[in-house]
Amino acid sequence: MKDNTLKGQSSYRRLPGGNAAILVLMAAGLSVIFAATAPSGEAGKCKQITFDPSFDYHCKWSPDGKQIAFASQRSGAPKIYVIPVDSGEARPVETGLSGDHHIGWSPDGKQIVFDANETNGPPNIWILTLDNGQVRKLLPDRGPNFHASWSPDGKWIAFASGRRGNIDIWKVRTDGTNPVQLTTDAEIDHHPQWSPDGRFLVFASFRTGNRDVWIMSSEGGQERQMTRYSGKDDHACFSPDGSLIAFTSDRGGKEDIWIMPVDSGSATCLTVEGKNAWPSWSPDGARLVHSSNRDGQMDLYVIPISCDN
Repeated sequence: MKDNTLKGQSSYRRLPGGNAAILVLMAAGLSVIFAATAPSGEAGKCKQITFDPSFDYHCKWSPDGKQIAFASQRSGAPKIYVIPVDSGEARPVETGLSGDHHIGWSPDGKQIVFDANETNGPPNIWILTLDNGQVRKLLPDRGPNFHASWSPDGKWIAFASGRRGNIDIWKVRTDGTNPVQLTTDAEIDHHPQWSPDGRFLVFASFRTGNRDVWIMSSEGGQERQMTRYSGKDDHACFSPDGSLIAFTSDRGGKEDIWIMPVDSGSATCLTVEGKNAWPSWSPDGARLVHSSNRDGQMDLYVIPISCDN
């Protein structure tokens, strides 16, 4: 990873009142403290940004930091919506397809890649141009192809595919050419996400008998297991500086958002109330958006993360 990647050990504790978590990463004599605050009724804490009684999930922060795209079942079948981060109403993004979800932004924020159901077929990957509403199919085969993620340089899309019988990680040029298989394990590999420098992919795999988080080279190979919990670790994504990953885990008895250093260290829980999943970093690394049912329904929340040296 990058030279500025944090290395060392981590410790964790909750603040009095149970409404915040602190992660202390100690590397080369430097203590870096990350604090994530759960809802306590105070301004500037965890902010709810959707309020629909249905199911909002698979959220992704836009590259300019102003919008969040997400999937929602508020109109029945899953559909893509976009909402301003600071204020405003969610608006639907029309694709003309069914079952739209697993969203990713292009680096310039002008397009969205997503998977949706083929007519009478498995899911496949599509690209939507936001300014004109044009939708094109990325891959010519019928898949299943899903869980797409756009590379930081805009040239590749990583995805999960069962085109050869098993679910593995692949990448393909954004024009749909030159598909490259990156994993070949007999178990399921899915949910790939790029590192900020494009050199690595983080993904979830069942290859150890349970769902864990792994990292590999974006060229294939150099696979390294990140988590070793006998449960569900999934939905992992790199922080904008590449030093941390956030992910969903049920290791605490329910699904929560966890964070850990890329190079070494233990995982730390950032959420307290309700079920929490599908984290996505803001471009400046100061906040995480995720889906939570802490108020009884699955809506989107933003967690502020502060960093003090």
